[in-house]
Amino acid sequence: RNRKPNLTRRSSRCSSDWPPLASLREQGKCATKILPRTRTAIRKDVMRNTIRAIGKVSFSVFVLVAPALAQSRLETGAPPAAAGPDYDVSVGYTYLTMAIPAAGHVNLNGLDVSGRVDLNPRWGAMVDSNYVRTPNILGTKHDGYLLSIHSGPVFYPVDHGSTWTFVHVLAGVGLVDGAVPASDTEYHGWLSRFSYAVGGGVEHSVSGPFAVRVNGDYLRTAFFDSVGAVQPQNNFRVTTSLVFRLK
Repeated sequence: RNRKPNLTRRSSRCSSDWPPLASLREQGKCATKILPRTRTAIRKDVMRNTIRAIGKVSFSVFVLVAPALAQSRLETGAPPAAAGPDYDVSVGYTYLTMAIPAAGHVNLNGLDVSGRVDLNPRWGAMVDSNYVRTPNILGTKHDGYLLSIHSGPVFYPVDHGSTWTFVHVLAGVGLVDGAVPASDTEYHGWLSRFSYAVGGGVEHSVSGPFAVRVNGDYLRTAFFDSVGAVQPQNNFRVTTSLVFRLK
């Protein structure tokens, strides 16, 4: 009745019988073949860390936009001669096509949360967090996800009335949890590496402080192939968001 779950029965691809990942074991990066009894416990730990990461990003976005919100509530009388930066936050839906090295592509769906500050009519900066997942990776019976956190500059080349276009170049970290099918089995693991995104989109003001934003990105991440080598991933994502302008 009081037996503890067995967390030791697994065949590790970071062990000495898999040389390509011997150095990764020392770095804390591992790809493993996980037996059913250990998969649930490990998944809970991964999801707990993911939720913590999203919480940190949400706090960062709050820190970014809180001064603008406070200023907008405290301002009284005539407007100042020089306007300061404009702030906004957005929440939206993301569809992403992720490459599995030497195996194919898989489609993921999820949530995007971002904060942005416009320093002048042409330039701004943004912080973006994105979490997408899929219940099955290429028939391996493993689910997977991609968590990315990026920041960088935004440029507005064209605007027309209540509609304007933008381009951005973002850099940060991408955490990929996935699986790679092999000839006689499949391997499941995770990898966190430097990541970047390049893209652009269109934003249209709809009513008051609200706007709709549609953007597409090329997203570069990394994951293991079937022999344990780290390979780049060329991913493409599309995001549709509801924007709330704080100032």
